[in-house]
Amino acid sequence: MVKICVVGAGVIGLSSALRIIELHPEAEVVVIADKFSPGTTSDVSGGFWEPHLLGDTPQEKIRKWSSKTFEHMSWLANTDCAKYTGTCMVSGYQMSSDPNTEAPFWKDQVKNFRVLSQDEMKQYEDMKFGFFYTTVKLESQMYLQWLMKRVQRLGGRLKKQRINTFEELADGNYAVIINCTGVGARQLANDSSVQPVRGQVIRVIAPWITMHYDFQDRHGKDFYIFPGSNYVVLGGVEHHGDWNTEVSTSDKKLIWDNCTKYLPSLTEAVIDSDCVGLRPARPSVRLEIEHIDVKGKIMPVIHNYGHGGAGVTLHWGCAEEVSHLITDLLRQDKTMLKSKTELAKL
Repeated sequence: MVKICVVGAGVIGLSSALRIIELHPEAEVVVIADKFSPGTTSDVSGGFWEPHLLGDTPQEKIRKWSSKTFEHMSWLANTDCAKYTGTCMVSGYQMSSDPNTEAPFWKDQVKNFRVLSQDEMKQYEDMKFGFFYTTVKLESQMYLQWLMKRVQRLGGRLKKQRINTFEELADGNYAVIINCTGVGARQLANDSSVQPVRGQVIRVIAPWITMHYDFQDRHGKDFYIFPGSNYVVLGGVEHHGDWNTEVSTSDKKLIWDNCTKYLPSLTEAVIDSDCVGLRPARPSVRLEIEHIDVKGKIMPVIHNYGHGGAGVTLHWGCAEEVSHLITDLLRQDKTMLKSKTELAKL
């Protein structure tokens, strides 16, 4: 039986593990991480599907990965999985104070896209361009729990352990390592290009908010309001290079003041919690195979990190690509392809 190790248990790591198991049921998959839900960066995510450009990452790759993810999340929203993942279709508005703003490159990937009329824009102070669309959203904590249960139900194992170097995995007899460590890849993969982008959100109880909103002010700052099955998520801060995971009162005030400015009914919302997460930024998403020397053994490592704030938007498409890279590696080494039954006959 081929053993595969996935390092990292955020949405990228768990989805990679699940997709590998689904495509290669003969494999033994182990997910190793120092933190599992609810302690991961992915738990802080608004769970909202919306692509955006990520440095030098080719636009066609973003479209490919995000399209696969949209398809997967839409499936979740339309099956009984919706109950366990909090996934739902949600419509709403995105607006900008810059009159030269153009329709996004992903407009054909969502449903019901249309540019707003000037009459529709009048009610939003300082906004000069906007559009309406329908997308899909999930509850991150519920989804991570669902992924973990799926991985375990299909035979995968979860192991809590901090991995600082690939050498620590040398005795596990793993055929392949999948590196999904987010900002942790700065140390594990010795990748100094990985930088944290600190984000903070407020989760509120406001069941009357049923549409999503995103406002970009004249300073280029985004403030968003994402409704969901459990909470409405308010956010809008990005602090590059900031490793602080404590809640900032000044950031909380900034988010609250801006979101309630554009949607005054939020002043009646009940605040449930404040959360901070470190988005794993990089000049481009790293999804590739690297062969490294692990205590004298050349081992394939598939890197899958650097998704910035687009982890949920890209996760299933990237997991799909990881599973196909595994297929390619197994084809190159026919001994890995042997099932348990075949190996027992040898």
